[in-house]
Amino acid sequence: MDDTNLFRKWPRVSAPPDFEERVLAALERRRQALPQARRSKAFGLALAGAAAALLVSFVSLNVLTGPKGGPAGLASADPAGASGGRRVLPITETMDIGGEFQRASSSSRPVYLLEHVSFVSNTLVKY
Repeated sequence: MDDTNLFRKWPRVSAPPDFEERVLAALERRRQALPQARRSKAFGLALAGAAAALLVSFVSLNVLTGPKGGPAGLASADPAGASGGRRVLPITETMDIGGEFQRASSSSRPVYLLEHVSFVSNTLVKY
């Protein structure tokens, strides 16, 4: 059964007297709102792009500059308040290894350089 046959059985009615004016007025309102909708969509996209650019620049700046203070600054940091308010003493010392290199260049013995593998300890060191 075709749906158009059902529509043909319905009685025809006339449109309300102001139907054409209401349709034309609604079309005019939509045409006027269209540029505003385009501007608001463009503004939203520009705002989202600016936020994304700000986030990318902030993250890249943090990655490129790195932590300040070097290994000694990181080693003396108190991880998660592990000291419980006590005074923390860093246990790192600086060494002048220039003399070691000069002595090693005259002999055939190897020179070993010890470096930190991890700057944060999982346990609190007590002395």
